[in-house]
Amino acid sequence: MTERRLGGRYDLEQPIGGGGMAVVYRALDRLLGRTVAIKMLRPQFAGDEELVSRFRQEAQAAARLSHPNIVSVYDVGMTDGEYYIVMEYVDGPTLKEVIRERGPLPVADVIEIADQICDALAHAHEQGIIHRDVKPHNILVTRGGRVKVTDFGIAKAITGNTLTYQTSTHVLGSVHYFSPEQARGRVATAQSDIYSLGVVMYEMLTGQLPFSGDSPVSVALKHLRDKFIEPRQIRPDIPQSVENIVLRCLAKSPEHRYPDMRSVRRDLRDALIHPNVPKYVPPEDDVTQETIVVPPLTPETTPEEGEQESAPAQPGTRRRRWWRGLMWTGVGTGVLCVGALAAYWIVMKLLAVQTVELPNVVGETEQQAVATLEHAGFSDSQIQREHEPSSKPQGIVFAQDPPGPTEVKENRTIILYISSGSPSVVVPDVQGLPQDEAITQLVNAGFSRSNINVTYVQSDQVAAGDAVGTNPPAGQSVDPNSHITLQISKGGLVQIPNVIGQTLQAAEQMLQSAGLAVGTVYRTPYQAPDGTVYQVGRYQVGDQVPEGTAIDLYVAQNSGNTTSNSTGNDTGQIPPDAHQKPVKVTVKYDGKGDPWQVEIITTDATAQNREVVNQTITKTTTWSLTLVLTPEQPNGEVVVKVNGQVVDDRHVSY
Repeated sequence: MTERRLGGRYDLEQPIGGGGMAVVYRALDRLLGRTVAIKMLRPQFAGDEELVSRFRQEAQAAARLSHPNIVSVYDVGMTDGEYYIVMEYVDGPTLKEVIRERGPLPVADVIEIADQICDALAHAHEQGIIHRDVKPHNILVTRGGRVKVTDFGIAKAITGNTLTYQTSTHVLGSVHYFSPEQARGRVATAQSDIYSLGVVMYEMLTGQLPFSGDSPVSVALKHLRDKFIEPRQIRPDIPQSVENIVLRCLAKSPEHRYPDMRSVRRDLRDALIHPNVPKYVPPEDDVTQETIVVPPLTPETTPEEGEQESAPAQPGTRRRRWWRGLMWTGVGTGVLCVGALAAYWIVMKLLAVQTVELPNVVGETEQQAVATLEHAGFSDSQIQREHEPSSKPQGIVFAQDPPGPTEVKENRTIILYISSGSPSVVVPDVQGLPQDEAITQLVNAGFSRSNINVTYVQSDQVAAGDAVGTNPPAGQSVDPNSHITLQISKGGLVQIPNVIGQTLQAAEQMLQSAGLAVGTVYRTPYQAPDGTVYQVGRYQVGDQVPEGTAIDLYVAQNSGNTTSNSTGNDTGQIPPDAHQKPVKVTVKYDGKGDPWQVEIITTDATAQNREVVNQTITKTTTWSLTLVLTPEQPNGEVVVKVNGQVVDDRHVSY
């Protein structure tokens, strides 16, 4: 923890990220009482006017943008010669961390993330701002799944993964993600960001980069001239429509890519609706470097000094001129060849970098790892530290890039991934909650909705539709990015008793004794003894159904004068304008003391104060009832008594 205050307002708390040029801290804005992120230019760059200018440029560029998928900039300032930008604090990992943890990602997640990136970049492009360094490291994902694009208008670090031109401070972008035109040193355009988005999508879908190599130069050359392995060759389950988007974004010529981010977004939103489309075949791109064409030196193109073009040529003069032209052509060709060979030798000499042995420092503390690398010949400026949550103890190196031991270029940047401790959240107790409420509780605890898997299980203790429990269980501390299984009760299964041929009253008692509810009673003409049950709704006798299921009964009516002491919804012929209102009643038994006596009494258009349930329970039990309401009798009531005491009095309207 740090105890510094910037501008008399911002209390730095702890570093949360950074690169070769800047460090990002979590901080408290004491004036507004909110948590913010502060990016501070490293002190060694404070005297570099161009980098300071670019740092300010980032703040100005981002401040012009107002979009839910772009990190907001609140303030910019300087304290004791240190430049800083105050930004929105995003509580969540970078997309690079998400890919490293979960990649390759589900196709639906890739489309959702890419859609939000497109929306952010489209807004920036419409404001005249080109990002120039689109990569997963510059994309944050909140705990709720919202994407936030950051680092506008400036290259994040001058490292071995960054190419430069003209001077060391003219940064083109991160070598694995930038476009061919950026590799040539040309001006970046909206199509350059589209290419970088294609690389990001490729990495999300496959878990790997389209181009990699031993050095930034080799990777840049591959962007210019090589073909990549197509995503469906690595992962065949990717829809062709999705691969087509990646192929078009990664066309080497800008004119063959999408015209703008809105076009990319339209195809993303249509990709899963029409997945089976013809494969996109990009036109053949000219991926070679431009060559200066030197015209041949001939008498026609190079008149001699003092010669008048209008003077007639003599035969001898023409012969001398021809030989002289041939001689100068040979000399010129020789000079060009020698110059080309010399230029090639100089370039190769400049690009030749010695290799050194990179040790494996995984498992060491940060101080030990840095000391080991410095002993191997790497300087502190080449060692980039990334503090990230992991299962390793805090301060331990849990990964490095490149991995060791191996041989690397002596000027290669080494990235150390240092554990900031294991993040964890406590699984809440959701037992007995309805499914939607249980999911809300889990999301509020810090779990991503996409990581919550719902399964349905039988349970005699929990009502159907309510949560039985979770896996991992309640009270356990787990990584918030881990998957969690929510178990929802289907209720206990019971068998429908054989009520065919029974009187209505006997059938109702048999159903209630089996743990089932009486649904609607239909009286219709039927060739069976008057007043007897001849059908059980849509089920059959012997079917296994969840406990508490309402069973409709069909009763034969042949004499027209049958009387009934029914406890069900004895409707006779249901009027055409009647509404059947389902009502679910659950009594949660606490498991203490003697069994409970439950009575449920209903009032509707068919009967007043009818007792539909009179049952002893020793576990949580649910009954599904049906009330019949009409315009003439629009109101109904359900009264629930436990051991003679009213515990629920529910009114139902037409």
